[in-house]
Amino acid sequence: MRRRGAIALAAAAALGLTACGGPTEEEQSSELEWDAEAGQYVIEEDIASGKVPLKVWFEEDYLAEAVIAAFKEEFKDEYPDMKIEYELVGKHDAVDKMALAGEAGTGADVFMTFYNEIPNAVDDGTAAPLGEYTGVLSERMSEAFTSVVSVDDQMHAVPVTTESLGLMYNATLLEELTGSPEPATTWEEIEALAAEYNDPGANRWTIRMSTMEIYRAYPILSAMGWQVYPDGNPDQPGFDDPALTAALDYYAGLRDIYNVPSADSTWEVIEEGFAKGETPYVITGPWSFSLFDTGAAENGFEYGVTTLPGVAGSGIPGAFAGMHVAAVSGYSEYPAAARVFANFMASDAGAAAVYASSGQIPALNQELLSGIEGIADDPHVAGIVAQSANAELIPQVPEYFWEVGDAMVVDVWDDLSDSAAAQEKAVTTYNELHGL
Repeated sequence: MRRRGAIALAAAAALGLTACGGPTEEEQSSELEWDAEAGQYVIEEDIASGKVPLKVWFEEDYLAEAVIAAFKEEFKDEYPDMKIEYELVGKHDAVDKMALAGEAGTGADVFMTFYNEIPNAVDDGTAAPLGEYTGVLSERMSEAFTSVVSVDDQMHAVPVTTESLGLMYNATLLEELTGSPEPATTWEEIEALAAEYNDPGANRWTIRMSTMEIYRAYPILSAMGWQVYPDGNPDQPGFDDPALTAALDYYAGLRDIYNVPSADSTWEVIEEGFAKGETPYVITGPWSFSLFDTGAAENGFEYGVTTLPGVAGSGIPGAFAGMHVAAVSGYSEYPAAARVFANFMASDAGAAAVYASSGQIPALNQELLSGIEGIADDPHVAGIVAQSANAELIPQVPEYFWEVGDAMVVDVWDDLSDSAAAQEKAVTTYNELHGL
């Protein structure tokens, strides 16, 4: 997933949100029946009998079909007549569309979105509390995941998948060049190899990475000691932190390794160069696995995935984590069935269907994740999971944070200004846009 919309939130409870647009929590949950022995809500008769279908919004056909098939298989004895219909709705659009469709009675019972959209969904009443499933899910995934979709100790969405940037390396090429397939752990090691391998005239580089976004630059800046939104306060993004000046200086110095203007560091150039087997390292995420699998098979190389490189003598590089979630509509007339389906996506069977159909990594505890069919044997997942452990959870941020941050890193990468000037510009612009 290449969109910043999946950036992690700080605990939504800290935002003090209350549902104001949809039914009250008491109205929606007043008739729910919890089966303690089965650990699930009892599905309403109209849905259980197939008289009315449960409606779900997905973004992709293949994921919808896989999850629905797995759900029907899991509940074939208990609810053999249950029907599920799906509609394709983009995750970015789901919350806004649900606010209108829910009111009109044409919305889904369950919808997929990015979890930085959940505060707005809670505020609008379009994301309902999960009730008893809050306890169930809290035992299956980290508090870092559950807390970010919680308000007043109630989860309002089911974490389904997570993702992070990682360092991907061509083990075959590295062995040819260095005598070892083991990847670098620091930028200094990458720099040493680049001194021998880079050939700008042939567009041959030791590492390829996007240099036009703060999302991609943050692992380097954080390794140098800068933390974005250190107090979780939208008024204080951290652009005025003295540590950022040195971090930007270091970032600008990496232009010696990958001497390409930021505008030319497009994903097509980055990913295709690695897939051809010509680049030892690339920084990207699990969304690239399919392309790299194909490239490795066609060009005869093996690749691995590991944590992002650090800076010698400095801290561990952080990254912005992403998470896709399933929410129960506050307008659903079948809140029990909707909760059962949403929770299923984080069950063993649901997670297996999600992973098998999409390759996305389920947002489960590591011990549960290792038991999902296929994941234990997938050498690439472990690297992303390891980097996710260092992912930073930041508050919901205004869109102009990205605009300001992007301009700052581009200014230093393209040598349009020095670090101090780029930083001062970021502080001024952010404050103006934020109304400070």
